[in-house]
Amino acid sequence: MNPFLNPLIGLPFLKNYFSVPNRLTRFNKKKMQDFRDKSLRKIIRYAYNVPVYQKKYHALGIKPDDIKGINDIVKLPLITKKDIIENFPDGVIPVGYDKSKGYVASTSGSSGKPVSIYLDFPTLSTGVLLFTRNGLFYNYNIRKVKIASIGTFLEGRIDRVVDDVIMSKINLFRKSNSVLSMNAFEPIKDIIKNLNDFQPDMIYTYPIILQHIAYFKKKGYCDKINPKVLQVGGYSMDKYTRDYIEDAFECKVFNVYQSVESCGDVSIECNHHTWHINYDFYNVEAMDENNKIVGPGEKGHMVITRLFGQGTPIIRYTGMDDWVTIIPEYECECGLITPIFKNGIEGRISARVILPDGRVYPAASFELVSLVLTELKTFKVTQFQTIQKKIDELEINLVIDDEIRDLGPSVDLIFDKVRKIYKEKCGPKVKVTVKEVKEIKSPKNKPAPLVISKVKLEEGYKILESN
Repeated sequence: MNPFLNPLIGLPFLKNYFSVPNRLTRFNKKKMQDFRDKSLRKIIRYAYNVPVYQKKYHALGIKPDDIKGINDIVKLPLITKKDIIENFPDGVIPVGYDKSKGYVASTSGSSGKPVSIYLDFPTLSTGVLLFTRNGLFYNYNIRKVKIASIGTFLEGRIDRVVDDVIMSKINLFRKSNSVLSMNAFEPIKDIIKNLNDFQPDMIYTYPIILQHIAYFKKKGYCDKINPKVLQVGGYSMDKYTRDYIEDAFECKVFNVYQSVESCGDVSIECNHHTWHINYDFYNVEAMDENNKIVGPGEKGHMVITRLFGQGTPIIRYTGMDDWVTIIPEYECECGLITPIFKNGIEGRISARVILPDGRVYPAASFELVSLVLTELKTFKVTQFQTIQKKIDELEINLVIDDEIRDLGPSVDLIFDKVRKIYKEKCGPKVKVTVKEVKEIKSPKNKPAPLVISKVKLEEGYKILESN
C-alpha cells in the first residue's frame, strides 16, 4: 500500500504541501519564534528516550522541561559524528523503536567509517517537502516540472533511500514520469544521452558533474538539454565553475546545502546569491576550535539541529564538518528576512589549507584559479584542482580544452598568472607549481574536490601553536 494513502500520513503531508513553501514569508517574527521553540521542545522530548542523548543529558542533569525554546539550546551538549557511529544502531533510536518502520541512510564514509542513521517515512517526506519551497524561489510548478537528479543512488545512500521510499510513491501529487534519477559516476556520455531523451526542466547534481555536461553542451552534444533551472550541492561551487555552466546553458545555477543527517535542504540560494537558511526546519550555530559558539558574523564550524522527524534525532550535531559564517537576520533583496550563510558554505574543514606563517584558509576561499580565469575571460580550462602536498608546497593542476587551446589568452599566460596569484597569497616560503594534466580523477563514488590538503591536521595545529 502506498503510505500516502494512509490518512495519518497523507493528510498532514497534503496540508504541509501547500503551507510549507511560503511559511518563511507567511510567519511574522513572533510566530516563527514560537514555531521553532515548539519544534525544539518536541524533538528534545523525543531525544530524551534515545540512549546516546539520554546518557549525555543525564550527565549534565538536563531534563526536557529545562529546555523552553531555541534560546536554551546552548544548555545542551554537542553530539559528534563519533557518538553516532559508536552508538549505532540501538543507541541512536528510542528504546523500543520499531526498526521495521525505519530506513537506514549512510554517508559516504570518505573520512573514515560512514555515519548511519534511521529515518522513517514521515521524516523523509517532510524533507522532500522542503523541495516544494524551491518552486517559489525559482518560479516553476513543482507538480509539473521535469527533474533530473544526478547523484549517488547506491544502496543505503540518502539519494537511493528517498528515491525508493518517497519518489516512487509521490505520483499522487506530481505528474507521473517527471523524475529521472542517475548515478553521477556513470559514463558521462550515457548521462548525456539520458538527459537528451528526458529533456529536463531542472537538473540537480554536483558542480563538477554539471561542469562536465556543460563542456559537452559547448561541443554541441546536448542539443535537447535546455533546462530552466540548475541546482548543485555536495561541494562548494567557485565563480568560474558557475560562469562556465551558465555560459553553456544560458541558464542560472544555484547552490543547495543538504546532507544525510539533515534529510532536506538546510539552505538554498536565491536569485541574489544569498544562502537562505530554512530556519523553520533547522537551527544552525557555528563554533570555534574549542567548541565555543562564535558570535554573529564570525566564521566557525557548523553545529546543526534538525527541528523535525523521528528515527535518529539530530541535535547540536557537529559532524557536518563545514565552515560557515552565520548572519542571524538578513533582509535580502529577494524579499526574505532569514538567517543566512554569508558567502555560502566555505568548504570542508578537513580540506583547509594551513600555511607556514599560521594562516588558515577554508577550501572555498583558497581556490584562486577561478579569479584568474574570470579576469582573462576564458573558458579554456575545463577542470582544475589545488593540492597542498606539504606545508610549504602547492601543486595546481589544470585541464585545457584542446579545441580552444590557441584561442584567447595563451596557456603560458594562464599558468604564469595562476602561479603569481598563489605566490602572492602564500608568501615566499611556499613553492608553487602549475601543471597541465589530461584529467583530474575522482575518488570512488565522489566528485573530485577543488582543494586537497595532504598536510595532517596535527602538523597544522603545531604550526598554529608556534605562531
